Amino acid sequence: MSTDTVKLSKKPIRLSLRTPERFGARIRKARLELGLSLAKVAGKDFSRAFLNQIELGRARPSTRTLQVIAERLQRPIEYFLQDPGDSSIALEVVLIEAANRLTQGDAVGARSLMTSFSTRSNVSPEMRVRSGLLLGEALLRLRLITDAIDVLRTAIADCERGKWVGLLVELYDRMGRAYYGLRHPHNAGHWWDKALVTYEEGGLSDPLLKARILGHRANLHYVRGAPHEAIAGYQAAIAAAEHVLDMQTLGGIYEGLALSFQRSGDLTRALEYAQRSLRLFETLQDVRMSAQLHNNMAEILLQQGMPAEAEKLFLEGIDRLQRVGDKDFLPHLQSGAAEAALEKGEVDVAATRIAAALQACDRSNDPLARLSAERIAGLVAQAEGRPSEACAHMARSMQLAETVDSPMEKSRIAYDYARVLEAQGQTQEAILQYREAYEFRRSISP
Repeated sequence: MSTDTVKLSKKPIRLSLRTPERFGARIRKARLELGLSLAKVAGKDFSRAFLNQIELGRARPSTRTLQVIAERLQRPIEYFLQDPGDSSIALEVVLIEAANRLTQGDAVGARSLMTSFSTRSNVSPEMRVRSGLLLGEALLRLRLITDAIDVLRTAIADCERGKWVGLLVELYDRMGRAYYGLRHPHNAGHWWDKALVTYEEGGLSDPLLKARILGHRANLHYVRGAPHEAIAGYQAAIAAAEHVLDMQTLGGIYEGLALSFQRSGDLTRALEYAQRSLRLFETLQDVRMSAQLHNNMAEILLQQGMPAEAEKLFLEGIDRLQRVGDKDFLPHLQSGAAEAALEKGEVDVAATRIAAALQACDRSNDPLARLSAERIAGLVAQAEGRPSEACAHMARSMQLAETVDSPMEKSRIAYDYARVLEAQGQTQEAILQYREAYEFRRSISP
């Protein structure tokens, strides 16, 4: 579940470079190299005369104007700022460019910008903290979570010394996301609680930021197996936003509501919210989240006894991830497609798919990926008449569930393990696993 956007500045910034003539000369040089006229670069966004004044060093462009010029001259913004790059406004532009790249889904580009930024001189302590926030966000999106934690920890220490409350709340929130990504819900909850307390005590009035934190905390209710509390939490997040939710945040909350309604047994409303979320993330062209929503909707359809419809969604999600080279979430979809084939009675197809899922786990940084694949592999092995392998897969899945601190997953695996043992005639062992599933379920239910 994702509810994050990046926001650095609310007000337009006027460039005030110390050497505007050199800055303008870079623009002119790039324009002439492409053989473009002043009018061609200016387009309908500003006048030809204004661009000429910029090139002569007699006028200063706004941040937005510089972004337009950079795009039309096919150069990154930092190219035009290399010489005067130590001015505070020039550095500000680089931070904004990194934030824009994150908004556009270019985490690699943002990471490159911020890694280079850290080597610059004359960077103020606050700017260094902001660059740490952006770098941490980029690393989170690239699933380099332990690297992100190191960067965020340094930024938090600097921010606590500087007492920049708004930035501190954002950093606490990102640290919570990092631990949530590692499947450590207790640590994640600690950081999100700190974010909310700091927000309230700091007297902040950013409804979108508060909504994000509340949405993240609602995630914890979901993974704890308390869907009704999760639903209340997501609804509180929507209310806190005061109708200013952006599409990405709203899409993440809808996804959380879909999963919570699924867990509560209200599959109709679960599908409704999953479809809403999918539409938003498809509009945003967020392939990863779109694939994740395909997975969520397919699991709901499996619960409803509709494996053919579920299989179609799983396969669509696989195709989308493979086209963009996303390897982290792929094993989940492949395991789901194997389970759908198994439900349809196509054991050979299921075996082929789960073998691919297990191989894909070696290239995934998601700790739940192998857990899911091992569970389905156990069911497939049992269907193929390989009881010892089935038990081995189930045992490995249970061990993995222990490492990610998820009673909900333990309950699910214990139940499937019991089914495997029961099918093998191991009644007493099956009863013990059913009991385990019941105890895990009871520990997370109100």
